[in-house]
Amino acid sequence: MNKQIAACAACSLIVLVSACSAPSSGGSGGANKSGKNEVVELKWLMRSNPVENKWEKETVIEKFQKLHPNIKVNLIVVPSNEVDPKLATMVAAGDPPDVFSMWGESGFNEYYNKGMLLELTDYIKKDITKDDFIKGMFDIYAVDGKYYSVPQVTNFGQMLVYNKDLFKEAGLPDLPTRWDDKSWTWDKMVEYAKKLTKNYGQGVNAQYGIAPTYEAHQIAYMWGADPFLPEHYKTGFAEKSRLDDPAVIEGLQATADLVYKDKVAPTPAETKTLEQMGNIFATGKVGMSVVLPTQAYGNLKNVPFKWGLAPLPTKKDNKTALFNGAWFIAKKSKHPEEAWELIKYLLTPENAKDMSEITGFLVPHKDAVETWLDLFVKPTGMTKDQLREVITGTPSNSVENVNHLFANFREMSTTLKQGLDPLWTGKATAEETVKQVKPKVDAVLKRTNDSKDKK
Repeated sequence: MNKQIAACAACSLIVLVSACSAPSSGGSGGANKSGKNEVVELKWLMRSNPVENKWEKETVIEKFQKLHPNIKVNLIVVPSNEVDPKLATMVAAGDPPDVFSMWGESGFNEYYNKGMLLELTDYIKKDITKDDFIKGMFDIYAVDGKYYSVPQVTNFGQMLVYNKDLFKEAGLPDLPTRWDDKSWTWDKMVEYAKKLTKNYGQGVNAQYGIAPTYEAHQIAYMWGADPFLPEHYKTGFAEKSRLDDPAVIEGLQATADLVYKDKVAPTPAETKTLEQMGNIFATGKVGMSVVLPTQAYGNLKNVPFKWGLAPLPTKKDNKTALFNGAWFIAKKSKHPEEAWELIKYLLTPENAKDMSEITGFLVPHKDAVETWLDLFVKPTGMTKDQLREVITGTPSNSVENVNHLFANFREMSTTLKQGLDPLWTGKATAEETVKQVKPKVDAVLKRTNDSKDKK
């Protein structure tokens, strides 16, 4: 499968033109697509999230059903960790959700390789002007020039959020906004984290310099490495990992050292203590953390301190993982035409505005970006130019996040996370841990790859 992946759709965003012709949300009047007056019921599978569910129920469904009185949308809401099992159960029963997205641990390649997705190429050609969207968004999940999804949201890439008030108290300057600023290094980040840390290990009285990412691939990227092979990103399949790459091991050890050597990051137990107070960064007791910009806005828009966004620091690179969502229609949907009407509505500028204001997510319309950036100005105190630079300026070698691209990601990820636990709890070194976990991860990868060959 020759899959065309726009590795950094957001990076190509240089000038955003505000003129945008919307996909028509054209009301269906008194009849559904069959031309009859009976009510068609759609199943829309989403994750449980109070803010998102409010948008879905009170805004999308209410407005859409007024435009389409003969289409009833039944929202199915389950916790994120139950999305994939629920989807699998519904598909196996021959009653899949008509519309769904990547709200679980799995993503496009998992769904595509299991034959779960309806091809949308003809729908898109008929109803959508791709040039109205951020360049490359439709191509991220394209397969041999065919489309099985439409853009849902773009989160751009993982980056740092930092507490400006704590930085000021520590006598530290604001962080840079350019990703190519070579002065912002891993070592500089550790230096700043030490100045931000107070009362280390004293529970709720402690203040920590950083809450780092523990995702092996994102850590490895900063060390100029990758624990996975190129074919993973192209096809979703590979026979083994590169977890034993010395640079991967070095990055993993440096991250564990933030806790047990540098003493600037909370232990897993201390993290749980902080999480009892709410979002760990929102407690005001952490100087820096790794986030997506949409997460930052959603969790921090009402906190009593100023915060800012900054690039990831560079060790050998600061390549980042991109998070671009997609809407799908199930291949065995009983109502694909009506499902397409819902997706068309989700792509309109009206919904883009609603979704941004309510959830903080950005529907990747060109004309929606500037309005979305406006949301960040007040809580951050940053200018729009600074926000645009840091949010949309991610490195050109950045890649879509692994859960969206890898087949059988859920099992592989669970195996890897459990295997790395001795490192994160301070019971083993990175080298010792990788020696134990790599064979287990590779066994999952090989079995997944072999299952593809048997199809």
